[in-house]
Amino acid sequence: MHHSSHSHHAPPAGALRRAPPALAWAAILLTLGGCALQPVYVAPELQAPTAWSENTPVSYAVFGQPPVDRQAWWRALGDRAIDALTEAALADSPTLAQATARMDEARATLGVSAAAHGPTVGASAGLTRAQGQNAATPASGATALSTSASAGPRLSWEVDLFGRVKQSEAAAQSRLDARSADADSTRLALVADIANNVLSLRACENARRVLVNDIASREKTLALTRLRLSTGFAAPVDEARAASGLAASRTSLALQEEQCARLVNALVALSGQDAHTVRQTVIATDQAPEPSEPVFMPTAPASVPALPATVLARHPSVLSAEREVAAAWAEVGVARANRLPRLDLAAVLTGQWIRAAGSSLDFTTWSLGPSLSGTLFDGGAGAANVSAAEARYRRAVAGLQGTLRSTVQEVENALAAQASASARGSSTRDGVTAASTTLQASEAQWKAGAISLFELEDSRRQLASAQDAEIAARRDQTQAWVALVKATGGHLTSTSENLRHD
Repeated sequence: MHHSSHSHHAPPAGALRRAPPALAWAAILLTLGGCALQPVYVAPELQAPTAWSENTPVSYAVFGQPPVDRQAWWRALGDRAIDALTEAALADSPTLAQATARMDEARATLGVSAAAHGPTVGASAGLTRAQGQNAATPASGATALSTSASAGPRLSWEVDLFGRVKQSEAAAQSRLDARSADADSTRLALVADIANNVLSLRACENARRVLVNDIASREKTLALTRLRLSTGFAAPVDEARAASGLAASRTSLALQEEQCARLVNALVALSGQDAHTVRQTVIATDQAPEPSEPVFMPTAPASVPALPATVLARHPSVLSAEREVAAAWAEVGVARANRLPRLDLAAVLTGQWIRAAGSSLDFTTWSLGPSLSGTLFDGGAGAANVSAAEARYRRAVAGLQGTLRSTVQEVENALAAQASASARGSSTRDGVTAASTTLQASEAQWKAGAISLFELEDSRRQLASAQDAEIAARRDQTQAWVALVKATGGHLTSTSENLRHD
């Protein structure tokens, strides 16, 4: 519909009465919008266990026990090194910054989709200067100069007739929710990596100190062996055996130091701190232990996972996968709506000013009306786009099922590791005590000439093996708790050790 208003001539009164007002057009078109092309999204039903396996160390039906703080769960370990390096990593982590940037990008995409609900208002302006020949009296050769100008706003608005805009916004919102859950997962994984590497570095340093002590003891044994050899109370093979054991321990120490350096480098990459700071933070304490003393190893708090339904409904990885399913469902609706006609409402208001041959004229024109556009034949492209969107939806559902299964597996593995490390804790401590007592007795017997050097070295190897096992059990027990936190998304409940399965 088009209407013009001249500055010198008024249109007939009946013409204005016959012109439908803009609000009437908008009301008519809005009643046509919102036709749903598919049912409302419902999260797919997925199979999940009703309870965790028997590996759970304590009953998780504990009344009145507080949950572990998901936002600062690592503080439950009481490890100042983990606290300090985690704080540094969260403040300046490239991985976390990337996850945040992806979330910001998804939020901006949502803003673009939401803006499509409203009208788009623009403006146009033009100025024309023209010269023309007077054709009525050719003999005069007179020319005429004219100037014309125009300016005014333009409005365009897509009426969401079949839900294309609504579904696009729903898909963008679901993707923002997925990226937010991904950022939560990234943060959880980052802190878990820091905690695991701190624990591994502590265990590595303890194992290194065991080797240092072993080398010092072997050097004393070699010196005594050479003294005996010089007095004829030892055979040359005993010196060779002692020297060979010392060389093997020194080789093991070099390999152990390399492993510790790799762990330091990993913490440098995770936290952004330099290697010296990492070593001082993780290994040094207020009262630095003697080389013969083990460094601090935190003990995991007694806690159990929430029920499977709670964990799987709130785990950030599962949430992200479910939101991707919701986005894919909405995009199916978008693909279906794209096959149907599109209804747009356009309005233009233009003021024009013309000056020619010494006279001027100004008038205003406006137009308002809908336009319906659609594709009559596309060679099957629209149907193919719908099929592709449906396939992406099925793929997202399969991805959600896979994420759920892997989450259950990770929880069960963490529970099994926790049970194993707990069982090995007491047995390895008993093994260290027994092996240490055996070595002391063997050293006294060897000095008295009651046993051979080979038997003494065998006792020494048994002690070193027992010490390594005890260090690994202490590390594994705390790392299993960290793995359980990560596997459950931080949904743990504090409990006490005396609550056991019946």
